[in-house]
Amino acid sequence: MKEIKIVIGANYGDEGKGLMTDYFADSFVSAGRPALVILSNGGAQRGHTVTTPEGIRHVFHHFGSGTLAGADSWLPRYYIVNPMIFMNEYEELLKKTKGRNFRIFMDPECPVTTPFDMITNQILESHRGSKRHGSCGIGIWETLLRQGPGLEKMYDMSDNELKDHLLGPCREQMRKRLRKAGIEELPPEWKELTEDEGLIENYIFDLRQMCGIAELKGGEIMRDYERLIFENGQGLLLDRSRREYGCHTTPSNTGLRNPAELIIENLKGCEAYAECCYVSRTYLTRHGAGPFAEECAKEEINPGMRDLTNVPNPHQGTIRYGKPDRKSILRRIREDYDSMRLPAGCRKRMTVAVTHINEYVSDIAKAGTYLSDGESRKSIYSN
Repeated sequence: MKEIKIVIGANYGDEGKGLMTDYFADSFVSAGRPALVILSNGGAQRGHTVTTPEGIRHVFHHFGSGTLAGADSWLPRYYIVNPMIFMNEYEELLKKTKGRNFRIFMDPECPVTTPFDMITNQILESHRGSKRHGSCGIGIWETLLRQGPGLEKMYDMSDNELKDHLLGPCREQMRKRLRKAGIEELPPEWKELTEDEGLIENYIFDLRQMCGIAELKGGEIMRDYERLIFENGQGLLLDRSRREYGCHTTPSNTGLRNPAELIIENLKGCEAYAECCYVSRTYLTRHGAGPFAEECAKEEINPGMRDLTNVPNPHQGTIRYGKPDRKSILRRIREDYDSMRLPAGCRKRMTVAVTHINEYVSDIAKAGTYLSDGESRKSIYSN
């Protein structure tokens, strides 16, 4: 029987999904049972932090947060890959683990971000001023809007074909998007960058390197592992369907939908048991613009706490804090859990994980099955 864990953020993201993924991966791998972490939505804008008991700290983007525990990773077609950020992260992991080998698989249909998607995103977000969307500046929405070729098709292009693709339709899409926003001329620093041949050469090199490290695999990879961990990005309140937040959401499904669709497509006929684990801090956070009815001053939560991952940046500003409403959190968890059916033969149950209990005490902790101080997998215990 396949054992499945589905890790979902209950709020606006930054709940501790990386921590729980690492915990589940360690529980499998340390018992000699190989596991596959599936990054079921989003892209390189996700930043899931793990600190091991040995003191290795890493913020995961393309690799699953179970990597340091020994799990493999798979990026399905819902995940947006970014060769430049991938290679930076890969080199970071090699340094931190002293050259350890990592297995990572990517779906041939994964969308691929280009430098022009990122540049467009950052210029537009800066241009919006006080009406910013709260974007990370990684080019997620611009990549999806462009509807370019998927990973396998890009990899199959020759270097000259890739260069023509980047300097042709990709750069032209950037210009169209900027003109639509009333930006007729690029700022000098951006103009110089977009015309730099080195940018294109480095991007093509990173793409080739990434595809040499990762294996292209579709959903059939799910049948090769008896232990699967779905690691969602962002949180339920940032789901693309949350119309009440307007443009301040993410262009993906942040709940159970994507994992359920992958299970239905690839595990028909398999006996499986799925635990849907919804994660929340004892308080709320939001990094970026948008409505935040629960917002309060950081001093009302804990004036001495520090978030080393969500540092201030030009696009999202400073992380914001809020006091949770236990009933609201549990209500949206229940709504998401009840909205998706799994195939016959796959049973499911719901759990709630509460993190950062050392920083703030609230009644949401009473709903938790797994509790943590937000430091490492050693600190987690079952309630």
